[in-house]
Amino acid sequence: MMLKVSFFLISSVFCSNVLAEQWQDLQSLLPKGTQVSYLVVDANSKKEIASFQQETLRTPASVQKLLTATTAKLQLGSHFRYKTVIEGDKTLLKNGIYKGDLNLRFMGDPTLTRQHIRKLLQDIKELGINKIEGNLLLDNSRFNGYQWSNGQPWNDLGVCYTSPANAIIINKNCVRGNLSLGADDAEKATLFIPAYDPINVTSDVSIVTKEERKEQFCDLEITRDSHNKYHLWGCIVPRKTAFPLAFSVNDPSLYAQKIVTAELKQVGINLMGTVKSDPNATIERSPLQSVFASHRSVSLNVLLKRMMKHSDNLIADSLFKTIGADYYQQPGNYRNGAKAMRAILKKNGVNLENGYIGDGSGLSRHNLMSPEIFMSVMQFVYKQDKKLGLIDTLAISGVDGTLRYHRGVNDPELKGKVIAKTGSLKGVGNLVGIVKSDSGDKLFVLMVNGYNLNYRPFNAKIPRDKKASIYLFEKAFFNRIFN
Repeated sequence: MMLKVSFFLISSVFCSNVLAEQWQDLQSLLPKGTQVSYLVVDANSKKEIASFQQETLRTPASVQKLLTATTAKLQLGSHFRYKTVIEGDKTLLKNGIYKGDLNLRFMGDPTLTRQHIRKLLQDIKELGINKIEGNLLLDNSRFNGYQWSNGQPWNDLGVCYTSPANAIIINKNCVRGNLSLGADDAEKATLFIPAYDPINVTSDVSIVTKEERKEQFCDLEITRDSHNKYHLWGCIVPRKTAFPLAFSVNDPSLYAQKIVTAELKQVGINLMGTVKSDPNATIERSPLQSVFASHRSVSLNVLLKRMMKHSDNLIADSLFKTIGADYYQQPGNYRNGAKAMRAILKKNGVNLENGYIGDGSGLSRHNLMSPEIFMSVMQFVYKQDKKLGLIDTLAISGVDGTLRYHRGVNDPELKGKVIAKTGSLKGVGNLVGIVKSDSGDKLFVLMVNGYNLNYRPFNAKIPRDKKASIYLFEKAFFNRIFN
């Protein structure tokens, strides 16, 4: 009996070692020092096909959104919609004059626009409100805590893909503009910001040649100050088209105050007081208040498809905080969002174990997950697809989303065959999803961290290794699964 047990253990160890080493030849396609973990499993038999360092915790980047999407479906439901409302006491409205304060309640809708705000104000005007003898209070009590997750790089916070996940969101808390070169002999770039966007941007950007840029170690820089003030400096090189800019709104409350003030004038409502944030706002509505006007977002199904296929960070972090708020029935934040995610997934048989959750978008460098954890989530999503419908939200190679032009899956034989969530940050390139092969569906998790192509922007003497690329690795990896 002892002999049989020993033989079984030796055989198991031997088989697992062979399994771990059988795809190691692919790693020669990556630059020296790259950290790789992967796990490939047959979707139906659950048999492991290949694995390497599948227990190692790595930076997930945007594949973190798979956790957020799954948790949102389970907690909020397919028919969930964000609701933005204007509330007041109808007894205070007489002869077109509302004598008191109105409350504009924001709930973190990442799709709310300035046009939606205007429509809300038009709706209360149609109720007969022509004058407000009081204030219009902006209620952002749905969320509290930090607007950005711990672990986000400070120098990313001025750009729109890191727009703050505040309960107040208008136009994605993002303002767009551009820098143009002006005349051929111009030494400074010309800044353009739409006049209707209430932010303050100044510029002192020099136009230099590529050689001067290298010699001066110069680049385009941005300084963020309080009250939505920004200053651009540094340099850019000549280009045929204007240089696009996208500023993240750092003070959503002030931004909203100015927009709502302007829109009140636009629709013809005379406000005697001011538009201001309400520091004493609470989530529960006063018994005397009723909804005067409301706007509902698209459904969760639509939000998730947009979030997953195009890797929308603002939708992800707003949903993450909303999950925390809904689960604990208190203002949502990154802390209770993380705790709620663990509890909800565990209740459904998915244990996040020793993974670290910093946010819902994957922007935080504090996030840590392993291929094993993601595989458990992917297996759950695959098994529960009729209920969850999340596979349809993943990008498809060569077809749509972040995989439409992804070079690692653009071989003709892979078109439409890789269905996955991407995850990219500096030095990070991850994929989690399904490969549709002739022998059936294969679930995979591929996590590449510490990726660096030996490239230095100010030192052209250090060449790139053309034989080492994450895209070459991905193509070989997926062809190995597919075949």
